[in-house]
Amino acid sequence: MQCPRCDFENADRKTYCDRCGTLLSSFTPYSPEMEYNIPPLPEYGMQSQAFSYQKLASRPRITVLRVVRSILYFIGVFIAAVGLLGTFNAIFGTGLRFEGLAIFFGIGLLVGGVVIFIRMLHRPPRLQWTRFSLGILGATVGLVMAFALASALDANGKLTDFSIGCIILLYSFVLAAISLW
Repeated sequence: MQCPRCDFENADRKTYCDRCGTLLSSFTPYSPEMEYNIPPLPEYGMQSQAFSYQKLASRPRITVLRVVRSILYFIGVFIAAVGLLGTFNAIFGTGLRFEGLAIFFGIGLLVGGVVIFIRMLHRPPRLQWTRFSLGILGATVGLVMAFALASALDANGKLTDFSIGCIILLYSFVLAAISLW
């Protein structure tokens, strides 16, 4: 079926033109109102078409998976703050000034985690239960492997605070990322 407005050839079963959106079922000639997509007033005796409007971004449902993801995300953010404190103390020592800075950056990480969570709250999760579970399991196995590698490479046989802090920090970031994904 050819569009009366733009002469585009549409499939026969189309109601609207694929190129310009003109109504094809009623062969009305072109009028200036069509230029601005103003629908014509319905005539008496003719039934007007009903348009259904959908929300562009509907509020996502609260499911068990969303609750579990949210809990794991905040656990990951809290563990990241603790890992940051440990790493910071391992690098700079336990002086009063550096402990204050470590606490400041830890609280900043927690606040940033809350802001990221609020911004990502309405985004639908992309991972299903199985992939989410496998991701968490893989991250946990990676944590155990990282601890095993760090203990194997440590010359004294005692893990340093720095390596423990870095491993925990990395694990918690991966845990939070999988929870938001």
